[in-house]
Amino acid sequence: MKQENGMPSAARAALIAAIRAQYVLDWDGIHGSAHGERVRENGLRLAERTGARADVVELFAYFHDACRHNDGHDPQHGPRGADLARRLAGSLFTIDPAGLELLVAACAGHTHGGTVAQITVATCWDADRLDLGRVGKIPRPERLCTEAARDPEVIRWGYERSLR
Repeated sequence: MKQENGMPSAARAALIAAIRAQYVLDWDGIHGSAHGERVRENGLRLAERTGARADVVELFAYFHDACRHNDGHDPQHGPRGADLARRLAGSLFTIDPAGLELLVAACAGHTHGGTVAQITVATCWDADRLDLGRVGKIPRPERLCTEAARDPEVIRWGYERSLR
C-alpha cells in the first residue's frame, strides 16, 4: 500500500471521503479540502522541527474545520470536529488514547487564538495559522505558538502557499 509522508494513501482517502460526506460547506471553499491539505503539509513540515507527533498533526488537518456550519464566525466548529474525530477513531483511523486526546485538544482549542499549548497541539494550531493568506491575512509571529512557525522564512513559505 502506497504511503505519502503519513497515513497510508488508501486509509487517508477513506477518511477524507467520510469527512466530505458530512461536510456542509463548499468542499472547494476557504475551509475545504485545499485548506486541509495545506495545513497537513504545514504541520508535517513544522513537526520535523518541533518534535510534534506527525500522526496527530496530519489528522488535525482533516478534522479541525470538518464540522463548520459556515465560513464566518462559528466558535463551536472546533469542538464539533473533535467530536467527529472521537466518533471515527478506531473505525477509519487508528491512534493511541494519548494521541486521540491531543487531537481532540488541538481541534477543540484551535479557534480560540491561544499561543501556549503542548507542543503537538501548538504545532497543529500553527499549521492552521500559517494558511491565513487564503482569507487575506498575513500570519503574525506573536500569534504563532512555536519558534519553528515564527521563523520568517516559514511564515513567508506558508503565506505564499496560502495564496495559491
